[in-house]
Amino acid sequence: MIVKTVTITQKKYPLYFGFNALRIYCTKAGKSLKELDQIGQNMDLNDAVCLIWSGLKDGARKTKKDFNLSVDDLSDEFDSDMDAIGRCLEVFSEFQSKQVGKSGKLKAGAKK
Repeated sequence: MIVKTVTITQKKYPLYFGFNALRIYCTKAGKSLKELDQIGQNMDLNDAVCLIWSGLKDGARKTKKDFNLSVDDLSDEFDSDMDAIGRCLEVFSEFQSKQVGKSGKLKAGAKK
């Protein structure tokens, strides 16, 4: 899987939803590994913003770019560009479809 670029309020950010991003999300949102099977189902706004923030943070790490946005800062960015939430979650769906097998469970060793 490759790092995608998303535009939020006319700024470009690297976005990546690998296992490290999911780890960051679990820590930030207080989710367990078992709950990852249901990620994206009945997701509330906090979960969505935390998930996107985690993907942006990991995208910056993978591309060796600075990342200084807090979750609150990201939420403020979405105030000015609400369509960006959908664009980011669309990228998450692409990553998830590559990491999930026919059973609907996360593949161990999903190819990058």
